[in-house]
Amino acid sequence: MTSPPPLPPPLTVLLGLPFHDLTLAETLDYCRQVMQGDACRYLVTANVDFTAQAYADPDLRKIVFYADRVVCDGMPLVWLSRMLGYPLRERVAGSDMVPRLLDICARHGHAVYFFGSDLGTLEAAKLIVEKRFPGLRVAGLDSPPMGAVVEWNNEALCEKMRASGARLLLVCLGCPKQERWIYAHHKDTGIPLSIGVGASLDFITGKQKRAPRWMQKSGLEWFWRMSGSPSRLVSRYSKDLLFLVQAAWQQASSQRRRKVLVGSVREPQAMTTPQGSPVLRIEWHGELRKNSLAGAPVPESITAPVLLDASKVTFMDSSGLGRLALLIRTCRATAQLLVAVKPSAAFRSAVTKVQMDFLLQMAASEAAAMAVVSDHQACGTVRKVVDDGMVWVAFNRPLDALYHDEMMAVLETTLATAPGLRALVVDLQAVTFIDSRAVGGLLRVWKMMSARGAGMFLAGVTPAVREIISLLHLDKILAEWKGDRPQ
Repeated sequence: MTSPPPLPPPLTVLLGLPFHDLTLAETLDYCRQVMQGDACRYLVTANVDFTAQAYADPDLRKIVFYADRVVCDGMPLVWLSRMLGYPLRERVAGSDMVPRLLDICARHGHAVYFFGSDLGTLEAAKLIVEKRFPGLRVAGLDSPPMGAVVEWNNEALCEKMRASGARLLLVCLGCPKQERWIYAHHKDTGIPLSIGVGASLDFITGKQKRAPRWMQKSGLEWFWRMSGSPSRLVSRYSKDLLFLVQAAWQQASSQRRRKVLVGSVREPQAMTTPQGSPVLRIEWHGELRKNSLAGAPVPESITAPVLLDASKVTFMDSSGLGRLALLIRTCRATAQLLVAVKPSAAFRSAVTKVQMDFLLQMAASEAAAMAVVSDHQACGTVRKVVDDGMVWVAFNRPLDALYHDEMMAVLETTLATAPGLRALVVDLQAVTFIDSRAVGGLLRVWKMMSARGAGMFLAGVTPAVREIISLLHLDKILAEWKGDRPQ
């Protein structure tokens, strides 16, 4: 029986990422609860460099956005949260979490699994932590090969992890590789809690040395690290500082002007599309800011696509964006579409300036929103055209982890029912977004076709989809179709 998730803490949005307002103690308590359950969840620790990467990488941004918990691992972000009016109480550093998590595992009899880094570091870390924390069992060690995440033998890796009986998976691949792997496979491992911890095992083994405690508390740990490796980190931290100033200015500028609009809160309204499908309509209004979120109701239960009337929203700060993040995450958890109807200039500006606009659709009218819902509900259909040994398969919805299995079922069935297939063309013209897991699925199908001596191609690739494939360095393998589209 799947255990219910612990109740989520407040969310605030900084530079496009949702952060949960958690202390280190609260984060550890959350982890303890998850490790005692049987559902598979993942936690992200994000610092400034991580946030900068996510700001420029829509796949990584979406991975972080849907993490079960996102904690702030950087004092500059804590300071920024205070400047923007929703202060995060403290920094939660992954390097501080790991030893405490291992202690919890030792005391509760939970095994841990180490994945990433090099085998020498993993073996040294195993010896050290099992001695330091009596009763702790490191159930497995794996150092993956070089290359893209989607090219590894991930099925075998996950099966090994599942058989280990571990309750905690620490992934040490560095950002963004560890986040891509966790997002795509954390449910396949059977391990309740997965966390990307970067160089945390290097600190345990002494391969790297952490800054003195006073530098950690004063927010100067980045300076310590830069001093230890200036040729590698000076350029990175300079870019991170420039990003922080520019992105923070963008978000702050959208929070300057405030205009109060008083209105009553309306209960969610049940509606239907012209085709008779149920829709839930909610209305937000006025200033959506810290201590003033009554105008932004979020239904406790979402069982239908949501139309969010945002026409009367006059202002949104980090807390208001956090409420929107909660609604987006709730819709995602129930696999329901969210459409913002007639978004006001204040709503659109706040959402766009932190690059959250790719997480929901916007419609200029209620009729247009209904059309979006109807089109989305038809997105499960697939068009197949067979012509002289070639099959053309067209998908009509965003392809991510939520729809990965559906996509693979269609493609694998196509291969199984066409033994003489010489070419498979996957039409992505109507696909507005694809994530790393879905790209990994396409790569697996490409390998199946190559084993047959046949080819697989992509057609109608949009710029957004092409960007993700390029970020994963698979644009040379997943080639685009140059021929005509069948009528």
